Amino acid sequence: MNLYTAILFIHAVAVLVLTAALTLEAWTLFQLRRAMRPSDVHPWIGMMRPVAIAAITSLVIIYVTGAYLTESLHSWSFAWPRLAVLGIVIFAVLGAISGRRMRKARRNVASESMNPSEWRALTSSAFLKISLSTRIWIVMGTMLLTADKPNLRGSLFIVACSLILGLLFSFVSFGRRSAVPAAQAGHQ
Repeated sequence: MNLYTAILFIHAVAVLVLTAALTLEAWTLFQLRRAMRPSDVHPWIGMMRPVAIAAITSLVIIYVTGAYLTESLHSWSFAWPRLAVLGIVIFAVLGAISGRRMRKARRNVASESMNPSEWRALTSSAFLKISLSTRIWIVMGTMLLTADKPNLRGSLFIVACSLILGLLFSFVSFGRRSAVPAAQAGHQ
């Protein structure tokens, strides 16, 4: 195995770890949106810190190994690697903002200091859904950029479509209970 192949393997594993982290974040967001109060999410909210660390680490590895692979192929003069880096930057910014909100939720679960209406306001945040969906589609778009290696126009089209699809898919409803919570229905 040569150095290029080893770096490519590490790059691919980092993408898989990032995908797993996004999947776990989606599951956590689903559970947060279903929870009526902080104590409802106690059993699994603690996993978000290691998931965030894995996501950040894999994103850094993807950037470093991707830069090496792009340099090895003498591809920096093309549009697609630059737009892939832009995708990483947008991903990182959205992830950082979401991370702050998720840390707030985790702290409130630990202290159980929020009333139910404050909890619902925090967990039903549209931003968390938009951020997650957009980051998922950024990964999809970046994978397409690296597979297809399009010209500037094609690269811009892929990035624009990824961002638009991320926004559109964030409107898919998931995880929020009906207007009459199951706990109330059981008391009737």
